[in-house]
Amino acid sequence: MEAVKYYHGGFGGLRVGQHVLPPEKTGAPSTASYGAGAVCRRDRVYVTTNMEAAFICACLHTDIRGRVYEVEPIGAVVPDPDGVGNHSFECEKAKIVRVFKVGGKLIKTVRKQARAAA
Repeated sequence: MEAVKYYHGGFGGLRVGQHVLPPEKTGAPSTASYGAGAVCRRDRVYVTTNMEAAFICACLHTDIRGRVYEVEPIGAVVPDPDGVGNHSFECEKAKIVRVFKVGGKLIKTVRKQARAAA
């Protein structure tokens, strides 16, 4: 049986072995800044089992240095109350095991599509 892989889409600058920490510890903007304020917890890190969803998050939440991190969640992994589908979760923090760069062209395309859909 293959192990579940978790991903986090966000700001660039982290490396393998470091941790993705919640916004209340880093001061980084959270998903609350992007319309999920009613259910977003600033004391949690949001992870997904869907790599495409992580790429979209990286595009919407970051500057041109967006990254997708393959992570190992630390602490209880709880379903995200406003997650779409069954692939979004929250945890205390997550250890980075792999880093994927998100191209600037993809970031611009996703942002353009998001503006058109709004």
